[in-house]
Amino acid sequence: MKLFVKKQASSFSTKIILLTLFLGVQSFTLGQSSQIKIESSFEPAAITLSNSTIYKVVIEGSQNPPKGSIPKVPGLNISNNPQTFRKVSLVNGVTSIKLELSFSARASRQGSFKIPSWQLTIDGKSHSVPAANLEVLAPSQQDLLRKQQKQKADEDLKQAAFIEFSMPREYLFQGETMVSEISLFLWDRMPFTRIENAPIKVGDSFSLTALGQPKEKRNIIKFNKSYSSYSWTVGITAAISGKHVLSYHSNVRIRTNNQKNSTFNSPFFNDPFFGFGREESIKVSSQVREIEIRPLPTSGRPPSFSGAIGTFNTSSSIDSEKVSLGDPIRLTFSISGNGNFSAMPAPTLTKNTDFKFGPPAFFFSGNEQTKFTGTQRFEYIITPLKPGLLKLPSPNFAFFDPIKEEYITLSNLEHTIRVDPGDKWNEPVQRFEEQAEGVQSEAAQSTLFQTESEPGPWRKDFLRASISHSFLFWVVQTIPFSALCLFIFLGFKKRTHGIESLKQKESRMLKELKKCHGFNDAKGFFRTYRALIQFKIGYYSDHPNPFSLSSEELIQILRESNESPELIGMINSLLQKFDDFEFARNEESTPNLKEEYKKALSILKRIK
Repeated sequence: MKLFVKKQASSFSTKIILLTLFLGVQSFTLGQSSQIKIESSFEPAAITLSNSTIYKVVIEGSQNPPKGSIPKVPGLNISNNPQTFRKVSLVNGVTSIKLELSFSARASRQGSFKIPSWQLTIDGKSHSVPAANLEVLAPSQQDLLRKQQKQKADEDLKQAAFIEFSMPREYLFQGETMVSEISLFLWDRMPFTRIENAPIKVGDSFSLTALGQPKEKRNIIKFNKSYSSYSWTVGITAAISGKHVLSYHSNVRIRTNNQKNSTFNSPFFNDPFFGFGREESIKVSSQVREIEIRPLPTSGRPPSFSGAIGTFNTSSSIDSEKVSLGDPIRLTFSISGNGNFSAMPAPTLTKNTDFKFGPPAFFFSGNEQTKFTGTQRFEYIITPLKPGLLKLPSPNFAFFDPIKEEYITLSNLEHTIRVDPGDKWNEPVQRFEEQAEGVQSEAAQSTLFQTESEPGPWRKDFLRASISHSFLFWVVQTIPFSALCLFIFLGFKKRTHGIESLKQKESRMLKELKKCHGFNDAKGFFRTYRALIQFKIGYYSDHPNPFSLSSEELIQILRESNESPELIGMINSLLQKFDDFEFARNEESTPNLKEEYKKALSILKRIK
């Protein structure tokens, strides 16, 4: 019987293999000999203006990627990234191979659209794609309502958080600096949590000074709503001439409703005002403004103009009017007013051969945030090269006034200094040197051959001083003694710290045991009690991990420590009770924790 079943199974498997090979060869032959068919259509073929559709191309008979381009139809936008689906099926012994290309399409106007027939290249052969028609109807009432709701939501969002920035004029001159205020408004009724970043400029034709901490204002009324505003005052400088756009954007965090309802099925836990929502980042933008940047006029530009734009007045001073030849003079040239101090170069000096000029130093005092209002000081170090009454060169300064739209050159008072030639060096008279040498020789003769009358007793060798009287000896001996004392102190501190930490741990477990006894928590009581026994036995036996000791190991340690058989028996029965209660306890029998607590304290006191 077994042999018959084995033969039947072998014959059946052979038939399956032969049938599979036959179908494979047949499908391959049919696939090679089948013709390629192409269909195209819109799904759906009729839509309203606010909806989109799918332009689908179905290729039957090949799975190789086709090549071609869809003809453009005015008013109809078709994506360039189609979704591709491949499908192979066996119907009545015939293999069907299909390749579907789905393009997203949207119309910009209503009416009838037709994609004409176009060509696809498959396996090096050109195939024709049939034409497809699309009908775009007028928006339905539901579409109009949905569009109005979206527009209203966008308007509400714009009024909930928006950015405004001020410009004194709608035009700037190239290189001019102006003061601008950027304000971020947040509706008080929206649950905004924080501002992620300060406003970021959008516009490469302008440069800004650094944004510092904002100024906060409350209860500002706009659009009949109460807002909180955060303002930054910055200096904006125009860089490239022409008409350019400028805007700002920032990101704020807002708490919104949870996407899923809470497990308590209560709207309270989904309300963002009570802290149960989730945070999202919202981009806040300002309106885009077009600002004209005018080039500086070339007519009437003085040679001393170096890029200063604004309204300024100048003054100059020197630190001394009388110096000696070779002594430096500090010339301070100050420019005060409103303008582009951050881009203002140092004025040039008319150099001559009477002075040596050093590089100027810059000092600005004023509004550091905008660099628009203040005083810029330039200090020049000038060294006179010849004596006499000399006139210091005055700095050449010219600027462009954007209000008057003209160049202005300022002249400063010239400073006259007196340069003295200084004292000449006279060589000392030789007679003074001879007098000094005579005094030294007389002093040497007066002290010649002077000795003490009674020098004292003579000794054969030098008297050796004791090393204990040396200060250096005691300093050297103090270093190792101090190190020894330090090591002893650290070791004692480490040991006492370890003992204190162990006592604290034991105290915490005793408090936990008492707490479980008070709340009648039998499970927690027995677990804490077992941990206390493991801790005390492991501590006194110097075990590295006391809490990993099993009941048998605890009993073995007590026996090796020569504890009393009575104590070992009590702990053994207690550990057995712990295991029975935790792993095989009867829910109907509840232990008397009051008696167990008294036994626990008496047993813990005897473990030493």
